[in-house]
Amino acid sequence: MKFAKEMAFYSAYHQEKRNVWIHVLGVPTITFTLFLVLNRLELINVFGYTVTAATVFGIVVLAYYFTLDFIFAAATTVVFGSLMFLAQYITLSLTATTAWSIFAVAQLVGWGAQFYGHFIFEKSRPALFDNLFQAVVSAPIFVIADVFFELGLRKDVQEAVRKELAAQGKLKDFSTAH
Repeated sequence: MKFAKEMAFYSAYHQEKRNVWIHVLGVPTITFTLFLVLNRLELINVFGYTVTAATVFGIVVLAYYFTLDFIFAAATTVVFGSLMFLAQYITLSLTATTAWSIFAVAQLVGWGAQFYGHFIFEKSRPALFDNLFQAVVSAPIFVIADVFFELGLRKDVQEAVRKELAAQGKLKDFSTAH
């Protein structure tokens, strides 16, 4: 299962629950503010709709997600698609300075919280040091999968990820760490 193999790489760095929840909040924050500034770069007007760098980035990334897993990709499309459209709507009322200021603060908070989660709770460095693509592009779909797993959904996929982690010798036990 392609998704399980891809997520196993991500999950090797995100097994401690507090760190996972930090990412559930941090990844959408980072993504939203990325959309906020990418919406300022208008590329072309198609039938009265302005196509921005955020639109192109979003479509390309979501298309990639659909090659991994349809259900997780559909859920990610709803969540992150909503963030993209909200960012586009908000961008219309912001000055460039305000947009970039929001981006800078939210990026610092989002990334800072995630580094904190890795070093304090996970006791390991973030995945971005080993695979920037995974950290920047794939994290949103994996965060959605983590939420599904916490809700008790897609247990078969969660078990496939766990087996992949175990096979790679990367399954951690945090049961006594609290």
